[in-house]
This record gives sequence, C-alpha cells and structure tokens, in this order.
Amino acid sequence: MPPIDVTIYSDYICPFCFLANEVVKRIKQNYEINAIWRPFELHPVRLMMPDIDSDYIKMAWLNVQRLASENAIEINLPSNLCLSRKALETAEFARDFGVFDACHDLIFHAYFLEGKNIEEDETLLDIIRNLKLDPDQLKQSWKNETYLEVIKASIRELHSVGSSAVPTFLIGNKRQRILVGLHPQTTIENVILKAEADLEQ
Repeated sequence: MPPIDVTIYSDYICPFCFLANEVVKRIKQNYEINAIWRPFELHPVRLMMPDIDSDYIKMAWLNVQRLASENAIEINLPSNLCLSRKALETAEFARDFGVFDACHDLIFHAYFLEGKNIEEDETLLDIIRNLKLDPDQLKQSWKNETYLEVIKASIRELHSVGSSAVPTFLIGNKRQRILVGLHPQTTIENVILKAEADLEQ
C-alpha cells in the first residue's frame, strides 16, 4: 500500500501550526504517510495583524498552552508578531533543493522556541547557511519574488476547499477528507485509517 497523502496548509507565525508539525512527526512514527506542507500567508500586511498584547492574542495563547500541555509539546510565546512571507518563500526555496523538512523545522523552532524574529533577513539566511545552501541565491529569490505565486496558488487551493484557517489537513489519496484546525492525534490517525481503507476497496 502506498503512503497516505496528508497535505497540511500552515503558516510559520501560527502556533497551532507549530503544534501540528510536532504531532505530524509523531504520526509518522506510527503510519506510512506522505506529509505535504503547503504555505498559507495569514497576514500579508501588518495592518491586518493583531497586537501581541491584545486580548485576542492572550485568549488564543491560553488555548495554545492547553493544547501544548495536552500533547507534551514545548512552545514559547514570541515577543513579537512577524510577517511571514519571506519565511514561507525561504521554505519553498529549500524545497527546491530537497531540504524542505529541515528548513520547515528550523523556521518553526526559531520563532516558537528560540524567540527569533523570522521576519528579519539574517534569521532566515542563517537557517539557509545551516542547511549548506547559498544565502545569495535566497536573497535573489526574494528580490525576484520567485516563490510568491507558489504561495498565492496554495492560498487559492485552500480557499477552493472552503477553508481559510490553518492548520487545515487534507487526508487521503483516492478521497480527501478535511480537518480544519488542530485535532487530537488519535482523530487524525483515525482519518488516516479511513484513507487506508479507501485504497483497499
């Protein structure tokens, strides 16, 4: 049986996406899945972003902490909210060189564990250097907006299935089932089992 396709739409400034990334890593230990991470830019401009000290963020963070505790995942509240386009572009750049998963983890960890500003060029360039890729090539891709259409196309894809929230999971090879938001690991695994059953029919 081929691996089950699990497409996850996410953004690097979304704490629920960080938690989803850790949950997916655990699921990979139990099931043969093909995890496909797709970019979704939550806040294209700063005016759309809530303030880090707003009641909305404080209430959301309480929910994040509860889910993190339930799943035994370490996460820290960032000191500032970042625009994520360059981080998303950086991950797509890494994908072209076959090191997406490593870059994906490093960006998430930089923001939610190390407290780094993933909007700053040097943070992202350091990640690319750690991956033994050419930082000058990355800077040129930013300048040329090489991966902007990839991000826009991914956003359109998610909207086409009726969601504008991240993380959103599309699970299955023959028939795709959708899960919006971070669900318990057992729930995601049960949907994977249904997708496996689809392949046996």
